[in-house]
Amino acid sequence: MGNNHVTSLEIDLNAIDYNLEFFKSKLDSSTKILIVSKAFGYGISALKIANHLKEKVAYFAVAYLDEGIALRKGGINNPILVLHPQISNLSKIIKYNLEPNIYSLKLFKEFTQEIDELKIQSYPIHLKFNTGLNRLGFSNSDLPELINLFNETNL
Repeated sequence: MGNNHVTSLEIDLNAIDYNLEFFKSKLDSSTKILIVSKAFGYGISALKIANHLKEKVAYFAVAYLDEGIALRKGGINNPILVLHPQISNLSKIIKYNLEPNIYSLKLFKEFTQEIDELKIQSYPIHLKFNTGLNRLGFSNSDLPELINLFNETNL
């Protein structure tokens, strides 16, 4: 027999606001808030939640480029961090004014080459350091080369 159960999900925007305000109450008032927005996270559109929160938070973060583009095309003008940028997508990250999470020397070099070719003088990036999960991020041994590369760039 087939499953006749109907599943529904209701998102209470008032509860989201309450939780956000509770979280903010624990922080200094000048602390900026970044919301990680998952495409179809929990079965709903990330754009709906982002539109609801765009005036209440400073930043959004997405896992991949296409999620960031969807937010941009949906009218989200807040800064958007792309957590897992791919070298092949760097030009689109710049085109859509998204901010890459730079986690390796190779990615850093490729990104700086891209902005140099576009003659961009300054561009916001985020640096990811490996703090123990050992998935992504710069290690302590990368720091001397990273510092040298950073000093040679237009960032």
